[in-house]
Formats: sequence, structure tokens, C-alpha cells
Amino acid sequence: MNNFRGLCDELRCWDTDRLREQREVELREARRHDARALAMLRILDERAALAKDQAARDGMTETSWKRQRDIARKLEQLSYLGDAALHGDLSPEQLAPAAELADEDSDAEVTATAKRTSPLDLQKMARAERAKPRREDSHARRNRRSLRKWQSADGFLCGRFELPMEHGGAIVEGFFDLVAERMKPATGEAWEPLDRRQADILLALCQMEVAEGRAEDDRAQEATVGARVDVHVDIPLHGPATMCGVPLPDEWVHAARANARVHLRVLDDGNVIHEERARSFVSPKRRRAVVRRDGRCRWPGCEHRLRLQVHHLHPSSWGGPDDISNLAAVCPYHHGRLVPHGDYVLDGNPNQPDGLSLRLVTAEERRQRRLEPMTLAV
Repeated sequence: MNNFRGLCDELRCWDTDRLREQREVELREARRHDARALAMLRILDERAALAKDQAARDGMTETSWKRQRDIARKLEQLSYLGDAALHGDLSPEQLAPAAELADEDSDAEVTATAKRTSPLDLQKMARAERAKPRREDSHARRNRRSLRKWQSADGFLCGRFELPMEHGGAIVEGFFDLVAERMKPATGEAWEPLDRRQADILLALCQMEVAEGRAEDDRAQEATVGARVDVHVDIPLHGPATMCGVPLPDEWVHAARANARVHLRVLDDGNVIHEERARSFVSPKRRRAVVRRDGRCRWPGCEHRLRLQVHHLHPSSWGGPDDISNLAAVCPYHHGRLVPHGDYVLDGNPNQPDGLSLRLVTAEERRQRRLEPMTLAV
């Protein structure tokens, strides 16, 4: 039959069951043809034999055509997903987000999920994966931290600073909000404006007298350890955890366990379905004990003694406990360079003065840890 109307007239003579069965056959065959066309596109791309106007020749937009080319490139590396496409098990709407979600390690799992998942849900999962920051993105944001100060012509010290929320910004904001709220005026007097109170907080921080070396009492010790404030982390059912709307790498959520009180909320489409009170995973008493024991940053060669943070030698996201034998004091700068969010590992026994050594985390170790689920119990 050479025209569509004539074909429709012919098919009207078929019974419904035959129509349904034949349509399933045609759909599966069309998907197989699409997969074979992708394989041909891959080889032409490999040979650099595609025309510059190939998208127009194929009757596609540049964006859609580039997406097809990227899918073809990935399918060659993804045997399970590529076979499913060639057997007609996935529609084009399922194949595109599945190719975006899968890698060599998750190929089989993503393929099995894609076969039973609607295209809209797969697209939602792909968007959530795109929103999740990589460790490299987190490093780049941390490297943007800065503080500049200068004197104005009329005798004022001026300044400007930038801190990523997940790398200290939330702690600084929480500290200033907490202390400013406690600066109540005397009875009958008006509140000072918030900007003046925050300026007074900054001045008071600079005037603090902190004990040199090992602290003599808990008050000085707490100044050495640093103030602990609450950070609020939202965990949606799909996608990355967020703080103040900023997507967080899994590693950061776990790193926050040792040095902040974490307030967890589980969200479903913006609605809170579970909430916990802010809690400390490493108690203040244990933190003080670690800093008393170490006295300085345990990064080899570092003599920093103030504002020390507590680091899990074997990260909690890798199954490490909160025991003192797994904790060491480090300065904020070197903490950012240690696993799970950095590239270095402190190995050994922290209870010995010379018991820790530094090494680079291996690519294989990093890959294996990525395969393990990193969850924060709520």
C-alpha cells in the first residue's frame, strides 16, 4: 500500500487483537532500526565522515542531533544498554535519559531500571543526577573563597568576602546570626541595627585571647576548637542533599558530621515528610578530647593550633566510626585536602605522637568508594 489513507482502510479490516500484536512488532522493529542507525552514526563519527550540515540532512535540530551522537558514543561502552536498544526493549524517550544516567559500573542496573520506568521518571532521575555536584565542582567552589580588606580615604576599614555555603559559609552565617540574636539591649533601650551588631561581633572575635599551645581550661579549649553551630540539610527523595538551596556532594554532608550540629529534613516534592532535631554526631566532649590529645594540626609539618577541626581518618561515608581512635585534629585548610572531599589520606594510629602518615588516595580506592552507597541515617 503506497498511501496512508489506503493503508488505514486496509487495517480497518483487521480485528483488534491482530492490530495490537502487529503494532507491538512494528514498534520493536522501529526501535531496532533506530539502534542500528545509531551504530552507523557512531562509525561515521569515528571516521570523521559526517557532514557539517548533517543535522539538517537528518531533519533534526543541532541540539537533538548532538544528543543522538553522544548516545551513540556511550552505547558502544555500555554493553547492557546497547543490547537492550538493539533488541528493541527501550523507546527513544527511555534510551536518552538512560544513556545519561549509566556508566560502566552502573550499566546493568540502569538498563534494568529503564525497562520498567516511564520516560518522565527517567528524565527526572537524569535531571537530579545533573544537579548533583561532582567532587571537582566542590573543589572549584572552595577555591573561590576569599576575603579582601582595604582602608578608605575617610579612615574606615572596609572589606568583602566570599565563602561557599558548604565550605564554611553556613557556619559563619549561623555563628553571626546566633551571637547577634543574643546581643539584647538593656531594659528600655532599643536594639542596635543588625549591621552594627555584626560589626561588633567581628571586632570581638579579633580581640579574643586564645591560649597558646594546649588550652588550660574548657573555655580556652573551646576557643581553640571553634564554635559549633547548626547547619540545616534537606534530603529530597530524588537528587542531591541541599543546604540553603545549594546542592551538596555526598562527601560534604558526611564531613559536616564532625564539626557541626546537623539538622536533617527529608523532603518529597518540597514537603517535609521526616524531620529531626539538630544533633551532634561527635560530641563536644569528644571533640575537646581529640584537640587536647593532638594540640595542633596532624597534617605533617603543619603547626597550626587555632580553630582546629575534627577529621575522620576513615570517613564516616566509608564506614568509619566516630571513635577517638578514628579522629584527628586538623586545621580548616588541610581538612579540605583530606578524604572524602580531598585527595589525601591520613593513615595510622592518632593516639601516637608520630602515628600518622600522609598518602595520596588511589584511583582504584576512590572508584570503589563511589560504588558504595553513601547515606546519612535519619
